[in-house]
Amino acid sequence: MCGIFGNVGRLKESDMQVAERMLCHRGPDGQVYKTYAPNVHLFHARLSIVDIAGGTQPMDNEDAAIIFNGEIYNHQDLREQFNLKGSTHSDTETILLLYKQLGLDMLQHLEGMFAIALYDKRQGKVFLIRDRAGKKPLYFSKTNESIYFGSEQNVLQKVLRPSIRLSAMATYLHTGMVYGEDTPFEGIHELRPGHLIQIDVQRGALSEQRQWWSIEPFYEKTADISEEEALDELDRLLKLAVRKRIESSDLEVGCFLSGGIDSGIVTAMATEVKPGLRTFTVKFSNEYDESVIARKVADHLGTNHQELSVSYDHLLQDFEKIVNAYGEPFVDDSQIPSYYVAREARKHLTVIVNGDGGDELFGGYRRYVPYANALLRSRGVKALSKIVAPVLPSPSNKMSLYNYGYRLAKLNSLENYDQYLSASSDMILDKSVFKVEPDTAFEDTVHSIYDKDISDLRKIMLADFETILPYILLKKIDISSMQSSLEGRSPFLSRDIMEFAPSLPDNLKVKGRTTKYILRKLAAQYLPAGNEKLPKKGFEVPIIDMVENTLQPMIKDYLYSSNCLYKDVLESSFVEKLINDKMAMSKDKRAKVLFGLLTMEIWYRNQRSA
Repeated sequence: MCGIFGNVGRLKESDMQVAERMLCHRGPDGQVYKTYAPNVHLFHARLSIVDIAGGTQPMDNEDAAIIFNGEIYNHQDLREQFNLKGSTHSDTETILLLYKQLGLDMLQHLEGMFAIALYDKRQGKVFLIRDRAGKKPLYFSKTNESIYFGSEQNVLQKVLRPSIRLSAMATYLHTGMVYGEDTPFEGIHELRPGHLIQIDVQRGALSEQRQWWSIEPFYEKTADISEEEALDELDRLLKLAVRKRIESSDLEVGCFLSGGIDSGIVTAMATEVKPGLRTFTVKFSNEYDESVIARKVADHLGTNHQELSVSYDHLLQDFEKIVNAYGEPFVDDSQIPSYYVAREARKHLTVIVNGDGGDELFGGYRRYVPYANALLRSRGVKALSKIVAPVLPSPSNKMSLYNYGYRLAKLNSLENYDQYLSASSDMILDKSVFKVEPDTAFEDTVHSIYDKDISDLRKIMLADFETILPYILLKKIDISSMQSSLEGRSPFLSRDIMEFAPSLPDNLKVKGRTTKYILRKLAAQYLPAGNEKLPKKGFEVPIIDMVENTLQPMIKDYLYSSNCLYKDVLESSFVEKLINDKMAMSKDKRAKVLFGLLTMEIWYRNQRSA
C-alpha cells in the first residue's frame, strides 16, 4: 500500500508539500516527486513490500510513467505469460511492461487491488484506474488551471479548499454513506470501483468515467453446478488467492484470526503455504472477545498465535483523529475498533491477510435470510406486515428474537428502495426532517438493481456489493489500516472468486435459516469440529454506552455549537429532541444517529479550521 498524488497542469510547490505531509502515513518508506513534460506531475509515498530495492515510484520508461497504490498478486505469472523482461522484480514495472504490450486491455489480466495513475507519453494522456471491488481509493478534481488526483480526499481538500455539498450531507444522514462519484465537496469526485477516466494532457480535458469491469453479469446467470463441485472449486480458488497474497510479499505476512469462519478458513489455507505463520486475535477490555474461540483454532492449525489487548481508555483523546482520517463523515462505529486493531497489529508486522468480503459474496448476513425464503415474503406475510409494522414498539435489544421479527415485519411492509434502505442502514431519518433534498445516485442504483430479473437474494447481495462494500466496509478497512501503515489483503475479493460466487445457486449461499452455507461446508474441512456452526459476530461496539457516557462531553461540545452543519441540513427541533431523548426511537438507533451527527460535525469543524 502507498499514497499517490498528481496533477496535470499548473502545480504550486506548496501543493506538493501538502501531499508529502499528508500522505506520509500511507508511505513512510520514502516520498518521491517527478515532473514529466509538458505538465504532468506525479508524487508517490511508498510503503515498501515488494522489491524493496527496485520498486521506487514514480517509475517510467520511454513510453509511459506510473504511480500506483496497491498490489498485483499475479504479476510474476503475467511476466511469464507475456514474456515480459524487466530490470526489477516490482509489480509496478510489470504494469508498465504489460501496458506497452496490451494497452488498457491489460486490465482484464490484473489480479489485485490498485489505484493507478498512468501517463502515456506518446498519446499525451493520463489514465486513472481503480480496481474491481474498490479496495484502493482514488479521487480527482478539475479546476480552471489543472486536474488533480490522489489517494485521499483530505489532500485535495487542503489544496483546493472546496465548498461543502449540503445535498451530500443529507444523503449521508439519510442512508449512512456518501455514495457514488460525488463526494461531500463541490468539484471533488471519487473514481468508482471498476472504472477508469482519461485526462488529455494538452487540452486539460477530462473524460467521463468508463466502467471496465462489473460484477453484474455474474449475478445474471446461474451456474449448473452441484454442491460437491462448487465446494471443490471454491476450495481451489480460495487456496490460490491465499497463496498469491502470502507469496507476493518480501515482508512477513500474518493473519487476523477472529472466531469467525471466514478468517478461520483463510488462516487454515495460509498455514498450508507458510506453516506456523503468525496470527492475531483482538481482545477488547470488558467487551468484544473471541480470543477463546480463536485460540482453539490457532492450536488446531499450529499457528504462532498472539492476542492483541485493546481498550477504549483513550477514546476521547483519539476520537477526532480517527474520524478526521476519512476525509468525509463516516457513520460506521466499527471504525473505532478497526483503528485500534490496525495500530496494535502494525507493532508486529506490515502485511496482514483477512477474511473481508466473505459475507457479501457468500450470504453471511442474517438480513439475507428472508430474501432467500419465498415463504417469508409471500403475499399473506406482506399484507400482515403492512398492518402490524406501524404499531409495533421499537425493540430494546437488537440481538433479541423480537428485534428479528420486528425488522422482518418492517422489511415486508416496504418495497424496493425503501425496503433495501431499511435492511441495510441504521440511520434512515424521515425525509420530513430534512431542509435539503438528498442526492439520488444511491436510490437510482438500488432501483436499477431491483428492476433486474434476478432473485430477491441476488438483488440485495448485488446492491450490497455496489454500495455498502466499497463505500463503507472497504473504505473503513483502507483508512483504518493506512493510519498505521498496515496493508490488509483480502483473498475473498480475488477476481476469480468475485466472478465465481455470484452465479452459485442461491441455496448454496443461504439455505433455510443457514447463512453462508457453502462456506460453512468448507469450514468443516479445516476448522475444529463445531466451528462451522458458529453465528456471525462482527465488532460489537458498545455504541449506546459510548454515546451516553464516553463521548457525551464531545457530543455536547459539537452539537450545541453555534456553528453546526446539521442546522443547514436538518430541522433543529429534531436534533434537540434527539439529544434530549424525546424521540420515539430505539436506544440503539438513537445512539447510531447521534454518532453519525457527531462524526459529521467533527469533520466539518476540521474543514473550517484546516
